[in-house]
Parts: sequence; C-alpha cells; structure tokens
Amino acid sequence: ALLQVHPYRFNGHSPADPEHERGRKDEKQWARAEQDPIKKFEDKYTASGMFTEDELKEAKKEVLASVKAAVKFADESPMPPVELAKQLEYPDAPDTDYNTKPAPAFADAVNARTISPEQMETITAHIAALREKAKTGDISIGDAINLAIHEEMLRDPTTTIHAEDLQAGSSYDIPKLTQQTYGRIRAADEIIDEGHFIGKALGEAMNGYRPIVELMNTNFGIFGMAEISSAGNTFATTGGQFDMPMTIVGAGGTAPNQALGAEHSQPFHAYVMGIPGLKICTAASPDAAYGITKSMIRDNGPCFLFAPVKMMKESKGTLELDKCAPLNKAALLHEASADNVASGNAVTVLTYLHGVKEAQLVTDEIMEEGFDIDLIELRSLKPLDMDTIRKSLERTHKICILDESTQSGGVGATVSARISEELFDLLDAPVKRLCMDDAPVPYASTMEVAVVKRGSDLVQGVFDLCTGQY
Repeated sequence: ALLQVHPYRFNGHSPADPEHERGRKDEKQWARAEQDPIKKFEDKYTASGMFTEDELKEAKKEVLASVKAAVKFADESPMPPVELAKQLEYPDAPDTDYNTKPAPAFADAVNARTISPEQMETITAHIAALREKAKTGDISIGDAINLAIHEEMLRDPTTTIHAEDLQAGSSYDIPKLTQQTYGRIRAADEIIDEGHFIGKALGEAMNGYRPIVELMNTNFGIFGMAEISSAGNTFATTGGQFDMPMTIVGAGGTAPNQALGAEHSQPFHAYVMGIPGLKICTAASPDAAYGITKSMIRDNGPCFLFAPVKMMKESKGTLELDKCAPLNKAALLHEASADNVASGNAVTVLTYLHGVKEAQLVTDEIMEEGFDIDLIELRSLKPLDMDTIRKSLERTHKICILDESTQSGGVGATVSARISEELFDLLDAPVKRLCMDDAPVPYASTMEVAVVKRGSDLVQGVFDLCTGQY
C-alpha cells in the first residue's frame, strides 16, 4: 500500500531560508485556516460534539502550561558540563571487560518456550561440532563468528540477526542455522537493501534488543551510511537515554590479487572511521574474530567488525572458548629479537586484515636479511591502542604501516598523524606508510599491483627504514 501525503510547508528549510517570507502572507493565512491538521482536528470533533469549545480551550490551557513549564525548566537548568561530550561517546567504556557481564536471568525460560526440542538438539550438535573444530585448530573465521553468534543468541534471547541470504548461511556461514533455530522474527532473511535492514536493527536496539547485522561484503554497507551514522550518534543525541547495542559484521578489505573489482574492494573500514560513537575492530584470525564478536554483542553501543574477505574460509586456528576479547587492544604477533633492536635493525610494523597474512609470510625473509619486526595487528581501529604502539616504538624507534586503505583519508593516515603528534620524540625516521593508491582497485592483477600493497612492499619498507633510505 502506498500513501501519498501533500503537507503544506509553512516554513523554509531553516530559519535562514527567506523563501517562506516572500509574498506568502495571504497564502499562509489560508493554509492555517484550511490546511492545518490540528485546526481540522479541532473543527471536526467540536462539530461532532466530541468536545465543546470550552473543553477545547481548557485543554489548550493545559498544553500551554505544560510547554511553559518545560521551557522554564530548561531556562533554569545549568548548562551541561564540558566533560559530558566525551562521556557520551560510548555507552560502555573502551576498557570494559565483557566477560563479567551477566546473562539475562530469563534466558533459559525464553529459550525453552521459543526453541523446540528438535531445534535445540540440532543447534546443540552444531555448536558442539564447531567447538570441537576450535579445539583441534580446524575452525575458520566465518565459523568462529557463527559459533560466537549462536552462543550469544542462546545466552541472551533479546539478540536478533539480519542478513541477506540468511537461511543459506550468507557467503561465509556467519548466520548459518540462525533462522532455522530462532525463527523468522529473531533471524530475518533480508531484502537487498542495507539501509533498510540496518535501519530495522537501529530501531530494535533503541527498544531493548541486541541486533546483529551481517553484511556479507562490508562494502554493501555504503548503502546504509545514514543509518550507521545515526547509530553512532544516538547515545549522545539522546543524552545517554538510549543505548545502541548493535553489532555489524562482515568480510571486507582488499587482499593482493583479490580480483573483486573496484566496487567490492573499497576500504569501507576507513569510510566509517569518522563516524562518532562507533567501536571499529578487525580480526585476521578465528580466535580474534570469535572473542571480538562475543564482546561486541554484549556491548551497549554500536560496533563494527571487519574480517578479511579472502581469508574467511582459508584461515584456520584454535579458539579460547567462552572468552570475550577486549575491543580496545592491538595484538603483538611477533617480537623483534633484542639483538636486532640493539643494533637498530628492528622496525615496528602496524597492519590489519590481509596485511597480517602478508607480513607473516615475509617475516622470515626480513630476518634472513638481518632485520626484524615487531608485528602488531591493529584489532581495534577505534579506539586506537596507542599504548601498545608506544611500547614497541620505545624499542625500535622506527615504524611502518602496511595499510589496507587509501593514501587520502585512510586508516594509515589517521594512525600516522596520531604517532607524529603523540610519539614524535620516539621516532628516528619518518613514519613509513605502505597504503593503497587513491585510484580505484583494478580487477586485472597486472594493474592491481600498482594500487594494493603486499608483503614484498613491506620487505622493501623495512630495508629502507633500517638503512636510512627514506
């Protein structure tokens, strides 16, 4: 059904718009008499005898008194303190330990009422199989996220999920068996309109639910930027009255030889960095993906997890089961030897998503050339873990960023600026950024090599920093 409404616009776009004052006096008088919905309501129900003119006047007096009281309260209230702006950035502090958050007391009762014995048997077996894979080191990133989602949806029945092709498990099995277990209301198979179902999730979060949005490819989130922005702002714009426990997760980033073309290779993680109120994380391993997903679902604010699109099924590992990961910490994956640090042949390397794999593939090559690296995975892009970066720089005094976003406005640009502003005295050389070119990512690998940086670029970058060629 379509409802087309033709309202009368009494004012322009803003008080600064002069259009509403240009020769419209007579027109506005007519509109107030004939088009004002409040006036029409009053005329209709006084004419029908629903209420009398005197009753209408009395009601208007009550309304006016209420408005005046509200204005008086606002005028007499002190202005909010300057500290409140930062306090309203996140509902949950960045250093929250999500392992200590209690599960709802009603979970078992609701699950028993809404999940049939057959469904519970199926999902219990599915979870057990994934947990066994997690112990043997055979679980993928996609399956690790799926396991975290099921554990959290059973732990808290207010958790919901939205995704395209949800019944089929989407592209990487992230929402696998959710609708089959929890039904179509809690697990919605969505139309191809990201703004639509991110908006649905936003509304659910404002009403006490914990929605998860699986984007398949995170670049599809471009079509829901307005809704993502609203999610980030809601806690602050409502004065902390509305939490926004929404988790967005998907595969993204740009791997070397990705062959997905420009539209599917955009650095959406960089696009959303400027949205206030978002916690933004990356995970290049199953264990990181599992722990971060669990924490994000328990967080009372909007969170965005990016996983590496070309490693979703390829990367396998073990999990620290039942453990939530911090949402504000980087991870030191390889530490340079004390000898290389002492001789000035060590470099701090910051990277994330596919850059982690690229760096790990060339670490031995770097060491064979007589150099070494502190390899740090930026699992939290926002807030940024400056403490871990500082600790490493105090050893190496040189830093290289293998960045999966563009030179202009990219993640590396933000990180480089923070380092230059806050850790400048620790640097013995300029920050070296190995970032994507600003050109669209080509499909052809012969062209793509000019745009997307990879392990071989990191080898050269470390060599340049250690030999003073910068």
